[in-house]
Amino acid sequence: MRQSFVTTAATAAVFFASGAWTPHQGWVAALLSAVQLVPLLWSRRAPSAVLVVVTLATAGHLLLDQPRNTMYVPVLLALYSTPQRWLAASSALAVGAAVFPAKGPLDGTVLAVTVCAVAWLLGAERRRALADRAERAARRLHDTLAQTTAVMLVQAETLRAVGDLTDADRARLDTLLAAGRGALTLVRRTLDDLREDADRAPDLAEVLARLRTAGLVLDRDPVLPALPPPVRELAERFVAETAVNALRHNGSGVRLRFDVEVGERVTITARNPLKGTPRTGGGYGLAGLAEQAGGALSFGPRDGEWVVSVELPAAATRSRTGSRAA
Repeated sequence: MRQSFVTTAATAAVFFASGAWTPHQGWVAALLSAVQLVPLLWSRRAPSAVLVVVTLATAGHLLLDQPRNTMYVPVLLALYSTPQRWLAASSALAVGAAVFPAKGPLDGTVLAVTVCAVAWLLGAERRRALADRAERAARRLHDTLAQTTAVMLVQAETLRAVGDLTDADRARLDTLLAAGRGALTLVRRTLDDLREDADRAPDLAEVLARLRTAGLVLDRDPVLPALPPPVRELAERFVAETAVNALRHNGSGVRLRFDVEVGERVTITARNPLKGTPRTGGGYGLAGLAEQAGGALSFGPRDGEWVVSVELPAAATRSRTGSRAA
């Protein structure tokens, strides 16, 4: 509300300083000026209603007296806050029509409609940027939650396997594990919804450090070469996802090795010793990641190891085709 007050006050100062209203215009013009300005205080809470009221008052004021271009400044602010395209177009046309009798088609209608369109487009771009920022923040949050929950589950499963527990303790731990697996499934479903237009994952070194603490044995972090930002983002996401899957499927103590080959394409291969029956999937999100990159993903048992490999193009761009779980 404070920001709206400051903006409205600044608009009123410009409005009156430019002579958009002067005392000789009378009380009707004063009332219309007030209706143009005061509703702007609620432009964030009720943008559509504010635009309708301000547009009607502005049109009346423009038709009442010899108009100045600053008379429709309040409409520009209302347009900036209004998401509805049709309502913005109606407002711009109404202002353009109201200014036509006094200023003609060019200095009046065309100028007014153009300025109104620019104001709405600036507001639309700001709303899009804010939505993208919120989506990126949610994506990073869900990435971190998925990785952290996977680490917690591995620790709990290790405790159940090697800990000296009573039957009651094991029952409590089973309940904890069931809840954790359910939470991980929910987080990953949400991740799948957010995979499109996803932002850069959390710092790779921090992810691998957390996984080492949980029991992942990684001789050294994979050395990724200097890559264009989109390719490096995809490469880091592949490394993080593969490391989480290796720990989740094999438990504490699993040894994982990464090999990176750079040519016309970037090939990253992850290997860990097989433990028990080979799993049927390559891990959540890997196939979707490869699809976004336009690359190829392969996974499966090979010479006593579980091998996951991805090829990334040298100049990847984000795909908007969505993703699927591996």
